[in-house]
Amino acid sequence: MSKALFILILLLSTLSHTRANECGKWFDNLNSPLCTDARYIFWTGTILTAAIYLSDDDLSGKARRATLRKKPLDRWSKVGEVIGWGYLNGTYFLGSLIAGGASNRKNAEYMAEASGYTLALTLLGKEIIQEQRPDQSEEFDSFPSGHTSMAFAFATVITANHGWAWGLLGHLTAAFIGYSRIQDDRHYLHDVLAGATLGMSYGWGVYYNHAQYGKPYWFSIVPTEDLQGLQFALTGKF
Repeated sequence: MSKALFILILLLSTLSHTRANECGKWFDNLNSPLCTDARYIFWTGTILTAAIYLSDDDLSGKARRATLRKKPLDRWSKVGEVIGWGYLNGTYFLGSLIAGGASNRKNAEYMAEASGYTLALTLLGKEIIQEQRPDQSEEFDSFPSGHTSMAFAFATVITANHGWAWGLLGHLTAAFIGYSRIQDDRHYLHDVLAGATLGMSYGWGVYYNHAQYGKPYWFSIVPTEDLQGLQFALTGKF
């Protein structure tokens, strides 16, 4: 896995050729973890993940064995497995749309973008790394943890949109989901750290692009032509 991990980091590093807060006209949200101030989260998390994986002390293995022996979450870990399938992200997205108003539409688009890019890079990482699950099942998609990446993308959006009080609750929930994946023996510690890094990096990267650096929101809801309903629309300047 170490060679594949190195290749993945090298590919991502090629996107960081622009200076901070200068993401370019195209794919600005895609490389936002590397061209905004979210780069500090991304590279700190990436270095920490690599250090734990490559550690001579087998920190991931020790964390797995200790967690499986103690099982501190008991049967509650199954809750983390269920809600970690992106349901939190989807519920927030739909709830913001139903609530209506320009501010809530922006919140919905923010959640959709942060979650979408997080999911895409998570799946890419799984495809490149091909790490076997710790439970020795015939599944080679352990790295990074998708449950964790989506949960931390959700928590970051909640923090940016609603402040640190709600954000703390969101991050505690995300940490619970990530830890539950270790207890269920579906992920190693480095899988979970990589997922958290992706989720937070895209959550803050997309936020910086929109809120601080002026990237326009494209998503809107407009009446249908016969005025009998509503339809989704994307708007932008070319």
